[in-house]
Amino acid sequence: MAKNAAPDADGSVVVDLDGVLVLAHSEKQDATATWKKTFGHHPLMAFVDPGSGGSGEPVVGLLRPGNAGSNTAADHITTAQLALA
Repeated sequence: MAKNAAPDADGSVVVDLDGVLVLAHSEKQDATATWKKTFGHHPLMAFVDPGSGGSGEPVVGLLRPGNAGSNTAADHITTAQLALA
């Protein structure tokens, strides 16, 4: 995991995973119909140390097609591993 590079937070690192819809107005690579009846991408983002005292710095963005599921475990695991790398 982050080992010695981790911030001093009593041995823990907070990583917030969040999916967001990004609309595309033309046919971009992997852009597809979304669950909100639009067209675009559904990337999964990872932010480190969110909250009132944290920076909320974005560290990973996993580009996914617009029809990617919100609760895809494999994508969440991949994004978390990349964020902690």
